[in-house]
Amino acid sequence: MTKKDNTPKSETKERLLEAAIDVFGRHGFDSATTRMIAKAGNVNIAAIPYYFGGKGGLYQAVINHIAGHIKNEAGDLLEQIGGMTFNQKDGPKQARKLIQAVLERFINFIAGSEQGPRFSRIILREQMFPSPAYDTIFEGFLKPVLDALSTLIMAASGESDPRQATFKAMTLMGQVIIFRVARETIVRGLDLEGYSPQELEEIRRVVVTNALAIAAPPTE
Repeated sequence: MTKKDNTPKSETKERLLEAAIDVFGRHGFDSATTRMIAKAGNVNIAAIPYYFGGKGGLYQAVINHIAGHIKNEAGDLLEQIGGMTFNQKDGPKQARKLIQAVLERFINFIAGSEQGPRFSRIILREQMFPSPAYDTIFEGFLKPVLDALSTLIMAASGESDPRQATFKAMTLMGQVIIFRVARETIVRGLDLEGYSPQELEEIRRVVVTNALAIAAPPTE
């Protein structure tokens, strides 16, 4: 007999979503099973097709959740950047300040938040083995962040080639992501505690210094 689940609907969906983030992140889509996810969320396995239409629907819900959450981390900054022209005299200075603000916010999330490692596992799997859901990741937050950083780099440095600005924007994002994907190497190589508040401040300082050097105007 199937065990009856008396958990409120909203809580059941939330449990499944949170469990799926961990199970998909650790095992990948193909190896993860609905039984594993239901067990991790302590809900009836029948809730997965009922709420999400099956494993594929649940995975897409996870991707939507991750994309929305990360975009919200810098949503106000992205909106602010999109509404600026940087044509005024202090435009380059404003652009450099916004580069710093965007990178600091993503460092805090990627390296300093509880969700950072959980989301990163799935994002990295999608980078290596992209599924149709990768479109949501790219369009949902990666492209908006790349576009914003490219705009800021052009405004701060005088770079006129959008392609080159995008290359530089990618290197800036890479400097942040490395502190998650290579965390174990970084912690051991620098004898860190594991990203304490003081260590996060050091990471922010190094990344921002490098970023502003990349975005600096060319010297004559």
